[in-house]
Amino acid sequence: MTTALERPPGQRVMTHRFPPAESAVTGSTRVLLVDGHHLFRSGLGALLDREEDLAVVAEAAGGEEAAAAAARVRPAVTVLGLDPEQPDGPVAARQVQQAAPGTAVLLLVPALPRTAELRRALVEGAAGVLLKDVQAPALIAAVRELARDGRVYDPRLVLDVVRAGQAGPLSRRELAVLGEIAEGSTVREAAAALSLSPGTVRNYVSAAIAKTRARNRCDAIRIARECGWL
Repeated sequence: MTTALERPPGQRVMTHRFPPAESAVTGSTRVLLVDGHHLFRSGLGALLDREEDLAVVAEAAGGEEAAAAAARVRPAVTVLGLDPEQPDGPVAARQVQQAAPGTAVLLLVPALPRTAELRRALVEGAAGVLLKDVQAPALIAAVRELARDGRVYDPRLVLDVVRAGQAGPLSRRELAVLGEIAEGSTVREAAAALSLSPGTVRNYVSAAIAKTRARNRCDAIRIARECGWL
């Protein structure tokens, strides 16, 4: 945890098991925190509660618990931290939004997703997506922006989504050959499946490696998958 999330000496730990008194949040943006790690959640709660215009009204450890809390406290913004063991952010975001229509979901992800499909799903399923190592001022600004019906995405995520939507350099045949090999087929098996000669399959593989500037066929498959071409 970065020093930006450390609690000042003597500050009381806030668990937010129940919403604070209504007078404490009048005029403030109501925030629901969701994360499987209590220490991270507590630190984030302490950070946001320092801001006069933000009020953490509930905490949850997972998607179902978050949906129940959202229905109860009706947050304006839900900050939803994802873990590698629980990567399905779009599903959790939809659960919260269905429970409390109108809440804006800010996903905090441990790393940018590797597949183009998941990157697009994150952008479509949440009002904001940032890395978990985001600096404190940027996170606070993001919560405020979402409360104003804005959108906040990590620039790298947006760039990847745009690139993934663009046509790749590989031909349909080259992609078909890489797809067969990615599924575990040998050159001869791929040739039989695609009604090609083994030599032609090898030529398509070589062309794919050259176009993607890959080291080998496995590297070409990896690049094609990460770019959303395969």
